[in-house]
This record gives sequence, structure tokens and C-alpha cells, in this order.
Amino acid sequence: MNPWQPNSPCRPSCAEDRARPTVTLPTLLSRAARCAVVLLRGWSVFTRARFFSTTNRQRLARRWSCLLLAALGVRLDVRGWLPADRGPVGVLHVANHISWIDNLALVATFPLPAVAKREVAAWLMIGRFARGLGTIFIDRDRLRSLPADVARVSEVLRSGSGVLVTPEGTTWCGAGMGRFRPAMFQAAIDAGAAVRPLAIRYHTEDGGPTSAAAFVGSDSLIRSLRRVIATRGLVVEVHCLPALPARTSTDRRALALLAEYSIADVVEASAPSVTRHPIRARTRSAATVPSVPV
Repeated sequence: MNPWQPNSPCRPSCAEDRARPTVTLPTLLSRAARCAVVLLRGWSVFTRARFFSTTNRQRLARRWSCLLLAALGVRLDVRGWLPADRGPVGVLHVANHISWIDNLALVATFPLPAVAKREVAAWLMIGRFARGLGTIFIDRDRLRSLPADVARVSEVLRSGSGVLVTPEGTTWCGAGMGRFRPAMFQAAIDAGAAVRPLAIRYHTEDGGPTSAAAFVGSDSLIRSLRRVIATRGLVVEVHCLPALPARTSTDRRALALLAEYSIADVVEASAPSVTRHPIRARTRSAATVPSVPV
């Protein structure tokens, strides 16, 4: 643990949305069985993923993510413009972070290498899945390795591949957002890459916001999984916001703030009601939000 490591005020109690619609026991058991089947099939395929081409790995990752979302009973709703992003330099895709479901939704939309904490590599099934996608694992406890991690991300961007990053560095329940850490934005500046903000939020089919998908604090994956498959009509929205063109700013902090506030406009406009922990108000002023040409 170090002072740089992000900390969220969210706790497992934030995710206990008792007002959410729930499914019947037979539906819950059916979803659990389908999830097990998709996970087992994925395990058998991902053991051979390193022998596939990059294109085939991405196609496989997108299909598997869509299948698992469907098995969980979660509908993916992608909004906004989805450009091809083909060019000599990749695009840094940055998103807010609420749940492990975020990763499935993002890979189903943008099957790209992601930046993840080192511990993910050791997770059963998910670690193999992440390695197969070319995930860049970083050690958050070693500040000395951060410049090298940024250089690795910059190198991937220069190769023409996009990269997925969650700059908050930890999960929040959706009622608020953390500040975006600027380190990985330096990779975009160094590579001359554009930055695409992606806003993620959750609601039920009736349109009501929910925190049921949140995976925060000391919550366990099993408890979170049970809460998700027990929720009826859970929808994850991925809003593809206008990209910040390359050379928008040479200040990584300014670039991080621009991305953060564009995402906050979407996320906090219809945040779930969570009052179990203090959410710091996000205020705007000329002093905090830089004005730079886009």
C-alpha cells in the first residue's frame, strides 16, 4: 500500500439496492447454470488463445463477453458514435469504474488490451482471459515502476492498437466518481494519441438507476455475482463520447480533468440514490476545469 493508491469511500452496503426488481428462484438457478457453462467453455478456449492471431483473439473476446453478459441476464446498451479508430496511432479509451461487469461491457464493445492491476493475472479464468487479450499488468504498490508502465502503454498506442484504462484506479458505486489519475494520460501525450472518454452506468429496464452491479470495498465476487444474476432487467450502458484529439493538451492533468468531467456529465446526471457514505460534490470552475482547444 502507498499514498498514491486510490481509495474509494464506497462499501459493500452501497450495492445493496433493495428497491431493485428481482427474478424468481428458477430464473436465478438457470442464470447460474448458464454462467457456469460459458465459463467452462471459455476456459477450454482460452488455454489455446496464445496461438491465435490478434484479430481472432479480439473476435473471441468480444463474443465470449457478449455470451457471459447474456448468461448473467445483463443487457448491453452502447450509445454514441463508434468510429473505426484505424490509424498509425491507437486511441486511449478511458472509462469510469463501477463493477467487474464494466470489463465485459468494454471488451464486448472495444476488444482491446487493457491496463489492470497485477493481481488480476492470478485470478482464476479471468487472469487467463486478460493475458490472452494482451492486458498490461501494473504493480500499484511500486511507484518506481510507473514510468516504465506508462512507456509500455505508449508503445502499444504507437503500434496502432487502442488501450482501455480506468483512471480512477478503483471502483465506485455509481453514486459518485473518483478523480482520474493522470499518469496514463501521459502515455497518450507521448504517443500523440487521441483520448476517448467512455461513460458507464447501470439501470433497470424501467429506467431506474441501480447500484446492484457495484463491486466495491470488501465485497466478494461470489456475493456480487449472486446480486447481479438476481436482478431483473439489469442494463449496462456504455456511452462513447467525443474523442479528445491528439495534442489537445500537453498537460496530463488537464487532459485527465477534461476526460473526467465529460464522463461525469453522463454518469452523475442519473446516479443511483446511495446515502450510506459521503460523496464529495463535483464542482466546476475555471480553476479546476482547464479551457483548452479541442
